[in-house]
Amino acid sequence: MLHARHRGDSTTTVSVNGKPVTVVWTRSAAQQLAERSRPLVLELELYFSCLVKKFVHFHDEAPERATTRVTDKLHLYFRAVTSTACTMDVAEALGRQPEIELETAAVRKLAPKRVQLDFENGYWVAAFWMT
Repeated sequence: MLHARHRGDSTTTVSVNGKPVTVVWTRSAAQQLAERSRPLVLELELYFSCLVKKFVHFHDEAPERATTRVTDKLHLYFRAVTSTACTMDVAEALGRQPEIELETAAVRKLAPKRVQLDFENGYWVAAFWMT
């Protein structure tokens, strides 16, 4: 569970789609990032389907796309996707509906306002806010 900012948290601002994004990471996350040999990549996904959902995916390998460098050990990227189908059989097989990335002028204007990263009980935990 992500907490309100505490003393000892690190904060920086990066640009995504030309908009400022505040990135906050806890002391625990900073310690884990320092131990990594390569950057942790956060994928911030805005998923348009029956409802709008937000997901954060953690990647150890850099994707074949541009990322935004937060620190030497932390990179992120933002993408908006939509479902290509709405069937329960497909969702159960895949764990979610199949998706396609949205590439429109309107989507290129979207960016999260804030991202928060923590490392709790042996796992990465993150969230982002659009407002």
